[in-house]
Amino acid sequence: MAHSIPTRLARRQFALTGLALGGAALMPRAAEAQGAPAVDSAAQAPARPAQASGPIVLHGVSPRLTVHALDTFHGAAATGLRVDFSRLSDGQVQPLRSIVINANGRSDEPLLIGDSYQSGDYELLLHVGDYFAGRQARLPAPAFLTQVPVRIRVVNVAERIHLPIQFGPWSYTYSRGS
Repeated sequence: MAHSIPTRLARRQFALTGLALGGAALMPRAAEAQGAPAVDSAAQAPARPAQASGPIVLHGVSPRLTVHALDTFHGAAATGLRVDFSRLSDGQVQPLRSIVINANGRSDEPLLIGDSYQSGDYELLLHVGDYFAGRQARLPAPAFLTQVPVRIRVVNVAERIHLPIQFGPWSYTYSRGS
């Protein structure tokens, strides 16, 4: 029984501390509701999406286009996935190179860097059907996705673009990263 008294005191102290912290957090809003000026207007500013004001600058890293492919079906990097990388111009597909995704889920080298990093429209063609067949994934036949095209536009070659791609046998998603 003597052991439960310190436990009760600790619980009470915890509850009182929580009430004090909660009250302190509400104080500026209560003061503002009564007509007093807000203490910290920056903390109460409406939330807005973060917007970069310029290109992403990483010390020692030049502007480039990189890719990161993740297999959501297996929950792992898409090691061994073949990706054909092409430039799109006047409705024509001009193959630039084929790569194989490494153990980290990335290409060994950037897709575009230096003089090759030019503005324009590009396509990455992911051979997901071959990838899942190579991993001997138990999927219904015929496969729903066989090849996944990802088309992007590079506008500002001073910016670094990282392209994270997540895919499974039935869906895929990608976004612009930095």
